[in-house]
Amino acid sequence: MALAQIGLGLIFCFIGYSAARVVLALWGALVGFVGGIMLHSLLLVWIPGGLMNVVPWWATAIVVALLGAWLSFAFYTVGVLISMGTVGWGLGQIVSSAAHMPGWIAFATGLVVAAGLVMVGWTLNLPRLLLIVMTSLVGAGAVIDGLQQLLGGRLDWISQSAWQFDLIRHAAWSAAFVVVAGLGVFVQLRQHSDDNLRDAYKRS
Repeated sequence: MALAQIGLGLIFCFIGYSAARVVLALWGALVGFVGGIMLHSLLLVWIPGGLMNVVPWWATAIVVALLGAWLSFAFYTVGVLISMGTVGWGLGQIVSSAAHMPGWIAFATGLVVAAGLVMVGWTLNLPRLLLIVMTSLVGAGAVIDGLQQLLGGRLDWISQSAWQFDLIRHAAWSAAFVVVAGLGVFVQLRQHSDDNLRDAYKRS
């Protein structure tokens, strides 16, 4: 899983914008896979008689992942809404965790930020530079997280005490994240691509 995460992160970071259609499909597959795991857990509770026990969790996850990938690849709007919604949800969770909000407020914060970014993605034809920066940051984050897993575990980025007790390692990984994201922006800016996401999606 860590190697797959690093591979996806490199794709996002270095060719994320110029291969918009493929990247949105990969994002849809990733979101669909996680959503499929959650759906399987819910179906175990909702469907009586233990019928879902016959179906393994990974089968449900793969089916939903394939559906998410196809929808994101075939329909521009679906791909944008899925990607913007998940980024918004992640940002909302980071903000709520940093502010030590209660569980229900954290959940609501994630929904609000996700809905806000979905509306932005729906109404605006997002410019090239913004999306290059976004894909580079997301890709760099995935690469660094995957490397940390391979090397023995993730760092706790939000905890102040973790920074105080292990400042050098946190600073080193932060510098690595900035370097990878910066390289991603540099490489993508040098690639020939259209000025907005809709055109890049249609071309790729």
